[in-house]
Amino acid sequence: MLRFVCIILFCHRVLTSPFHYVSLGIFNINNNSISGNLPDTFDESNLMEDFEVAHNKFSSTLPESLGKAKFLKDLRASGNQISGGIPVSYYNLKNLEELYLDNNRMVGELPQTYEPFYDGLQELSVHTNMGMKGRFPVENFEKTLRVKVIELHNTEMTGQISENICGRLDPDLSYTRLKTITADCEKIKCSCCTCYKDGKIESTYP
Repeated sequence: MLRFVCIILFCHRVLTSPFHYVSLGIFNINNNSISGNLPDTFDESNLMEDFEVAHNKFSSTLPESLGKAKFLKDLRASGNQISGGIPVSYYNLKNLEELYLDNNRMVGELPQTYEPFYDGLQELSVHTNMGMKGRFPVENFEKTLRVKVIELHNTEMTGQISENICGRLDPDLSYTRLKTITADCEKIKCSCCTCYKDGKIESTYP
């Protein structure tokens, strides 16, 4: 089956038929003014690797069926009005490398048990979702040796960032090492984070 790249600029609606998505490798509609619901018509035959819908006006939940896109590597939905939590179906996305959900209206918590989607995760950004709560699952990120970005500030998450994780921080070697880690340090104990308070940077490391 042929794989296609779909880069859509200046559009105002998203097609909902599964026919339009099954052969797409890249779906990119970042930085438009698209509103409404995200498409939720994916299945096991989908070849999607990049799903990028950042900086629009979507107000739905994340599409549950996207968890069936087994080749998905990059999911970027920052800067919308997306509600709800991370669908359980995403936990099996073992090829997922980048997950950007920041600046939305999301709720819930990160999965506490070690799920396949942690295996390849390199970049995680859930900041500025005040409904995101629960304990930061530090033990899962200790096992995720490839992680380079962790952004947790402006949430209600609690817990700690271990010295095991902090020991990987080296911005000069960001291709292979942890580059950025942020948190509200009154809620998440962290010796190496860029610390936020009331939405503003309070201190930086080192």
